[in-house]
Amino acid sequence: MLFYVCTLKVSADRDVLPQLRRLRLKDLFSTKEHYKENEHNEEFDHDAFLGEEIAHEWEKLPVAEVKEKLRALFPKVDIDNDNQVSMTELYGWIEQHMKKHVLHGTDARMRELDTNKDGKLSWEEYRVVEFPPQLEEGLTDPILTELREIIMRDKRRFEFSDTDSDNMLSQEELTFFLHPEESKRMTSYLVKENLDVFDKNKDGKVTLEEYLVQETQELSKSTRERLTKSFKEELDKNHDGYLDEKEMRHWVLPGVDEDPIQSEADHLMKLGDDNRDNMLSVEEIVKHHRVFAGSRVTKYGDLLKEEL
Repeated sequence: MLFYVCTLKVSADRDVLPQLRRLRLKDLFSTKEHYKENEHNEEFDHDAFLGEEIAHEWEKLPVAEVKEKLRALFPKVDIDNDNQVSMTELYGWIEQHMKKHVLHGTDARMRELDTNKDGKLSWEEYRVVEFPPQLEEGLTDPILTELREIIMRDKRRFEFSDTDSDNMLSQEELTFFLHPEESKRMTSYLVKENLDVFDKNKDGKVTLEEYLVQETQELSKSTRERLTKSFKEELDKNHDGYLDEKEMRHWVLPGVDEDPIQSEADHLMKLGDDNRDNMLSVEEIVKHHRVFAGSRVTKYGDLLKEEL
């Protein structure tokens, strides 16, 4: 799963729901979601197998060219040259793209945030870019209060990520700040931080009412019913009426207890391995090119554009 920590931007006209308050994580392989509104997004798999840049380039190509490129790519994945891609080889290939994605994302954010270009990030630099003073203009008092709470949470997380206590984040420390799944120390902190946000009476657990608490406006009846159902059926795993630290971890960091690389490798193997030998041949990968690479010009509308 991405993971970078999203800073929540508050505007006067947006609903501030409990789901939006929790710290969300993007995916390790892609800026896209694997499942959006319960629909499988093939572009996520393309990013995991090819890397985002190549996937973006290939999706514009005709099917025949995509298949040709997949054949040329196959030997790079097939490390032992036995004309089959094993689960170990597939895992290693996806892991390589995951690491590139994480490092590329951190590098891009450092360039954006490090305004004095000294190779390190100060809190002042981060705050000016992420929370410019004009962000507070025109906000009502409740929303302004929530914004300032978010800023303080970011500051505490920033300080926690600063492991050498020099009041700056190095490239490595920024990686942990943006991609907390890379560090058990950071994931534990994020769970505790979210628990503190919702646990108003500080008893170490979150009730339904604490989960539904709304500081900026009243919840509509339909929204309240939807969130109540989500709390009872999805979040409260043991159905005791509370979210404890373990349940909060599953909510804040879904899938982190699992190996996301292995999950994606299993997913691609299941979709591409026709003969169920737990190996991928070049023909299977080419046959399932939509799974591994895709091609937007296969759609009828895009084919017409190509003709025009």
